[in-house]
Amino acid sequence: MEMIKTFLSAPKQYEDAFWESDVLIWIDWREYDEDIIRYLNERLPDGDKIDFVCKDSDKGRGVDIILKKGGVCMPIPYADACMDRDTTIISIQKYIAPKYRICCYLGSLVCDTLAFCMYPAAEWERLEQEFGAETVARYFMPVQEGSRMFEMDMDEVYSRLEQIKIT
Repeated sequence: MEMIKTFLSAPKQYEDAFWESDVLIWIDWREYDEDIIRYLNERLPDGDKIDFVCKDSDKGRGVDIILKKGGVCMPIPYADACMDRDTTIISIQKYIAPKYRICCYLGSLVCDTLAFCMYPAAEWERLEQEFGAETVARYFMPVQEGSRMFEMDMDEVYSRLEQIKIT
């Protein structure tokens, strides 16, 4: 979280160091969805890790990912034809909420590999208190129901990039 604070304190000065830091979780648009869960699990303490299984499916996508929590099994609600990263990440956010928050670093929209940060929700709230919610939202989009990251259309990408021009 210190690297995010440093970046928010002077984005132009620290942008390169932030891009190279280990706070970012890079997810390529071609990643297998179960690998995304593994990447996020690498950042979570043992007691908070995401419990999941992959099962063959008769749907066009060929696989179902089932999240397990508190004795309840919840399939990630993919379309019949295919899996998609946005649905996976949104489902993981629901799974880890309210304790953790995943945010997409909007500066990574220039790539086909997007960067995410995952920290306790209380840490994000402290950042919003220290730097202002608008400043944090300028660079970090919280993942929530209806979020589009990999499926964002180009007009929205350019609009978001215009908002975060680092000055």
